[in-house]
Amino acid sequence: MSVLSERDPFRIGIVALVVGGLVAAGVVLLSTMSFGTTTYTAVLEHTAGLRAGEDVQVHGVPVGEVRSVGLGGADEATYVEVRFTLDSGIRLGRETTAEVKVATLLGTHYLEVDPQGPGSLAGSTIPLERTSVPYNLQDVLEQGTEALDRLDPVLLARALTATSDALGSSSEEVGPALEGIAQLSEVISTRSEQTGRLLRAARGVSDQLDAGSDDLFALMRSANLVIEEVVHRREAIHQLLVETTGLADALDQVVRQTRGDLDPALRDLNSALGSLRRQDRRLQAVLTEMAPAVRYVANATGNGPYLDLFLNSPALPADDASCALGNCR
Repeated sequence: MSVLSERDPFRIGIVALVVGGLVAAGVVLLSTMSFGTTTYTAVLEHTAGLRAGEDVQVHGVPVGEVRSVGLGGADEATYVEVRFTLDSGIRLGRETTAEVKVATLLGTHYLEVDPQGPGSLAGSTIPLERTSVPYNLQDVLEQGTEALDRLDPVLLARALTATSDALGSSSEEVGPALEGIAQLSEVISTRSEQTGRLLRAARGVSDQLDAGSDDLFALMRSANLVIEEVVHRREAIHQLLVETTGLADALDQVVRQTRGDLDPALRDLNSALGSLRRQDRRLQAVLTEMAPAVRYVANATGNGPYLDLFLNSPALPADDASCALGNCR
């Protein structure tokens, strides 16, 4: 292996230049490439203050970044092309729109992209007719010229003088107010990540409600059916209550009219019930007394269709005695 000092310096210089060029190209390529993102282009009427490096938001959530802002058109630059990147998981439909919006009072902006329509964005470019900017100075001047012509210059001068005097007298209060606004803008800017998480959570809730909207609508329709059925049955229930009230009144009138006839009948019924109770007690006593005798009769007739009878010999003579009396054959 030869020593480095013995090699051709010209070749070493060429190799070093090539390696350095490749390293520089790699650095530039890595700085311009966006991993996990997709690059799109939006055609705007003018920049409206939008700058490279500002956020790209979808439904209020930062999901991309503005890469470059430049003039478009071949010969005469009549519009502005904004190149931006979005997360690869976000699909932009054919009717996607874009709008430049003011982020804070300090003058920062962001590009609001609204995915709309089926399919995919043609040529990855949002055309001029589907983009908008927060203001157009030429349009403001043209629309305000007629209004400015109708203003009274003397009265306007007085109003401006009064405003200047008021601001001059309250200069000590205006300064802290502006400082408070600046601090508020700084807090909002530093809390952008938390605000993004809050918006994503709100989006998740809205998606959940949207997914369950069919069930909610079905429940509401069922509730409406129940209410309608109750309303329809209201007349029937009312008529039933009216007729029940009438029946109760009629029964009350019958009871009042037949009370004179019912009292003797009730007294006779009470007498009959008292007699039946007395007879019941007598029958219970008879059954109590007859139970042993009936049990003995049942025991005596338990051997068949004949009756066992035991008598002493004087009452029933023996067989030999009967023969002695001439009864034997």
